[in-house]
Amino acid sequence: MLKFISFLLLIVSIIVRFIILKGIITYKKEGKENNKYILFILLVLIYIIYRISEYEPDSYNTNYLVNSIVCTIWGVYYNYFYEIGYFRYIIIYYLFNIYYDLLHDIVYRFLFFIMTGNVLSSKESLSASYLESMRISIYTSLFILLVYVLIYLIFNFFNNHLKLINHEKRNYVYLLFALIANTSNIIIYYISYKLERFSWLRSERYYFENFVAPKLIGASSIFLVLIFIQIIRENKLKSQNELIKNKLDMQYTHYLSIQESHMKVKKLYHDINNHICCIDKLKNNTKEINEYVNNLKDEIKEFKSIYNTGNMILDIIINEKSELCSKKGIKFICDINFSKINFIKPIDISSIFANILDNAIEACDKIYNEDINKYIIIKGTITKSFYVIKCENSKINNIIFNKNILLTDKMDKFIHGIGIKSIKSSLQKYNGEILFEDEKEKFILNIYIPFNQNIDSWATYIDTEK
Repeated sequence: MLKFISFLLLIVSIIVRFIILKGIITYKKEGKENNKYILFILLVLIYIIYRISEYEPDSYNTNYLVNSIVCTIWGVYYNYFYEIGYFRYIIIYYLFNIYYDLLHDIVYRFLFFIMTGNVLSSKESLSASYLESMRISIYTSLFILLVYVLIYLIFNFFNNHLKLINHEKRNYVYLLFALIANTSNIIIYYISYKLERFSWLRSERYYFENFVAPKLIGASSIFLVLIFIQIIRENKLKSQNELIKNKLDMQYTHYLSIQESHMKVKKLYHDINNHICCIDKLKNNTKEINEYVNNLKDEIKEFKSIYNTGNMILDIIINEKSELCSKKGIKFICDINFSKINFIKPIDISSIFANILDNAIEACDKIYNEDINKYIIIKGTITKSFYVIKCENSKINNIIFNKNILLTDKMDKFIHGIGIKSIKSSLQKYNGEILFEDEKEKFILNIYIPFNQNIDSWATYIDTEK
């Protein structure tokens, strides 16, 4: 019977501890396939490790080794199946174990006092039976699981509402959490001070002052640092979003200002071209008139719309970037039919294509070796239920990736890299995805935008804005 209870206790403690840890680390994260089966296998493996460690005589070194092995196993698991960085994992694992162990010890001591009438640190506690201790341990684990569920529901509620409030108010909420973390230290010292007044509880003061308080101070200090890092990160993100918005507005305003004159030039081109054709038919076959008409044709060639994508804003962007490439000696090839893509708003078209081409031109601009071809090829095609944009350009600089995030090689990392973030910001509205391929002498950017968009076309959007 005692062996079965001991087995049950270890099973419950392992499941409760590591299921709660998993819930914290993988909050709102989708894991890879088969992660649940591996989780079960790991729980069994950890149970075996703990069982083996019980037979080792040197408990301190054994516990240290076992905890290190368990920490490493879970670190590899979360990194592979959930792409959790090792540094983030170690911090969460450390803080979780401190708070979990403290909560477990305090609840255990409280339940021990309630069920036996004795203080755990007193001599009388030795009279408690092993069976009774096991029952208290199981109740403690179940109580902690209940606390976790309540905390999870409260945290989920606050987290969902936290996203709805503005940036400045969120900072006050973070500071409130920091205040609560520090207040817990004061509460512990206050409790230990009050214990001195009761002779039968004085033995517990040593535990609170020498075990609970130092751990809480260390954990709350780390917690404070993490909160301030989060505040700094959110401030940085806010500044970046403002930069992206300003850049988007500037780009869009620029192309809107060109749009009207672009339409007038196209109309003027057709009118003049018709006039020249009429003159060409009516002319006398003389050398001077032939030369004059040919000169007129050459003069208006530059006003002809070279690219016709089916979207006015995109036509302006492509033609402007094509002209820039021509001046910089970059071979530019474009094959895009955008006439059926009516759900992307003009401001997002501007953001996506202008930034793609700006980055490609910038990469080509770094090529100083005349033997290396400078080129940009951009294509847009419909593949199954996706509109696929592919841009390929030559390059000589090294590209740095981190989990499909393109890292800039420039000194001012805050300002630069805004282009890619601007593209991603626009793609998020349409559930689009951006992927990179880096080869030695060329860089390929692929964008996939699904057609099943639950939004109105941009034309409808413009009408409603008016």
